[in-house]
Amino acid sequence: MSGRLVGRVVHVDTGALSLLVTNYFLSLISVMMTEGHGINIIRVILVTGLAALNIMSLTRVHLSLIARARSRDYLLFLVNVLPYAALLIYLGPWLLIPTVPLLLFIIEVLRGNGRSVIANVSGTTLIASSYIAWYVLMGGELTVRAIALSIVWIIYHAFSALYVESKLPFRQGIRPYYSSVLWFIGLPALVYVLYVGSGLLSLVVLVEPTVRAFLAIKEGKLGMGDLRNRIRKIGIRLLIESLALACLLIIFGYLY
Repeated sequence: MSGRLVGRVVHVDTGALSLLVTNYFLSLISVMMTEGHGINIIRVILVTGLAALNIMSLTRVHLSLIARARSRDYLLFLVNVLPYAALLIYLGPWLLIPTVPLLLFIIEVLRGNGRSVIANVSGTTLIASSYIAWYVLMGGELTVRAIALSIVWIIYHAFSALYVESKLPFRQGIRPYYSSVLWFIGLPALVYVLYVGSGLLSLVVLVEPTVRAFLAIKEGKLGMGDLRNRIRKIGIRLLIESLALACLLIIFGYLY
C-alpha cells in the first residue's frame, strides 16, 4: 500500500499511515458537516476504535503479507477487515468502491505478487476507500455528494500511487505517463459526479491533479543515485497535495 511503493529499496508504511489518519479526520469532518447536532456519538466512538485498530496493525500486517505470510498474518488481516461487513446493511452499487480494490489486493497477495504494481495501487486505493466506509459507519447519509467526493478521493490516490510506481527505476514495464492515462480516463466521470453531487464550483478540486497529470506525460524515471531520499521527497510532496485536496473537498464539497 502507498508508502511501501519502493519495494526492497525503501520499505516503510508512512504513506499508508498518513492516509489512514487523513481519512479518519476527513470522514469525521464530513459527518459533522452533514449531520450537525444529530451526529451519533456512539457510532463515532466505535469507528474511532476501528480506525485505531487499522492504523496500529493493518499497515504492519501488510508488510508480512507481501513477504512471508503466516497464518496469524492472514488472521490479523481478517480482524482488520471483518468489521466492514457492517457496510452490507447499506446494500447498493456504492459497495463496489471498497470491494474492487480489496479483491484485487487479496488476489495479488494469494498469487505471491504482494509487491506488484497492481497490489500497491489497489492497496493504496483500498486505504483511500476507508473514507466513505468510515463516513457511512459513523452515520453519515449516503448521498450522491458523499459518493462523488469519495470517488474523487479514491481515483486521485490510485493516480498518485501509479505515478510513484512508474517513477521507480526497477519498474521497467511502466512509465509516468501511465498514471496520466489513468487520470484522464477517469476525468470525465469525475467531472460528472462532482457537478451532479456538489455543483460547478466543486470542479476546482480537479485542477491540481489534472495539471500534474499533464506534467507527468513528459517525465522519466528516477535514477538509482540517492533513490531513498528522492522517493521520500516525492512522498512528502504527495502528502501535502493529498492534504490540500482533502481541504478542498471539505470546502467545495460541503461548505459551498
